[in-house]
Amino acid sequence: MGKLRIGHFVEAGLWLALAAILYIYSFEFEQSIEIYKYGATAWPRTIILLIVIAAVGQLLYHWERGDEATSGTIGAATDDGSHNAAIESGHSSFRWYLSTFTLLIIPFAYMRLPEWAMQAFGFDEGGLPTAKLICAVVLIVLYIFMTRRNHVGGMLALPVFFAALLEDMGFYATAPFFVIGVMLLMGERRPQWMILIGALIMGIMLFLFVSLLYVGLPTGNIHPFYDFGNWVVKLLQ
Repeated sequence: MGKLRIGHFVEAGLWLALAAILYIYSFEFEQSIEIYKYGATAWPRTIILLIVIAAVGQLLYHWERGDEATSGTIGAATDDGSHNAAIESGHSSFRWYLSTFTLLIIPFAYMRLPEWAMQAFGFDEGGLPTAKLICAVVLIVLYIFMTRRNHVGGMLALPVFFAALLEDMGFYATAPFFVIGVMLLMGERRPQWMILIGALIMGIMLFLFVSLLYVGLPTGNIHPFYDFGNWVVKLLQ
């Protein structure tokens, strides 16, 4: 089919599967908002639509031009052996795709595993926060372990994992780690720059959403994250 390879189908399939899962999950928080006529799902579904458009567009581009997408400045990198290095590193192997898929599953595992564990062991609802905390710790450790050898998969999964943790852990406790995680995955290793850039990004976001726009960012619903989120909101407002 044109100039497509199996890797192109796998990549597009992963993105489309992720978009489908996110769209289905969006029905769980679909509700009207008094100050926003399009409702709570408008922006998440807009982002999902952009993911679908990007995945299909990239597939069509590869169908027409194959791997010529690496031409010009980007394609010049193949002259110094970087293309062969990428192949040798295993980024086109089945094992790499399986690792990436597993990383993408981790956020959805957090959404379901605590409730499944509660039902399996017959615990009451009062133990759900503890089950979520234990599950979060285990999955974060697994994510870090797998990301050490698959930075691309880690980069794809990190925003979804961040979104999955928002409801329980809150924006104020998780956002700093998300920002630092992105910088680490992009290759930044200088502590002073990570602290400076992270503080700048968080400062701008908190000022814009909390102090200026008065947007209610998630504070979390599990202690002590809930207490910390409320303390930050009171401090800024």
